[in-house]
Amino acid sequence: MKKYESMVIIIPSISEDDAVQENEKLLSFIEKNGGEIVKTEKWGKRKLSYEIKKYKEGYYFVNFFSLDPNRISEFENEYRINENIIRYNILAK
Repeated sequence: MKKYESMVIIIPSISEDDAVQENEKLLSFIEKNGGEIVKTEKWGKRKLSYEIKKYKEGYYFVNFFSLDPNRISEFENEYRINENIIRYNILAK
């Protein structure tokens, strides 16, 4: 298991509760694949530095977790197929 940090920005056109649920889906994927959630920081709705996909703001979440490195590509696919995610990153610690 390797430690990771991931930031995700979710579209602002959904409610804050729906944005939290979207992040929870990502966290449940980690747990279902043998990972462990260390901490989640909810930064709330913030203005973007520049426009992304015609959005000027988004809901920010930072997740700290441990996961098998072989599962990271599957996890990244979860980000890619989710239409409510504007931008994401995954950093190994």
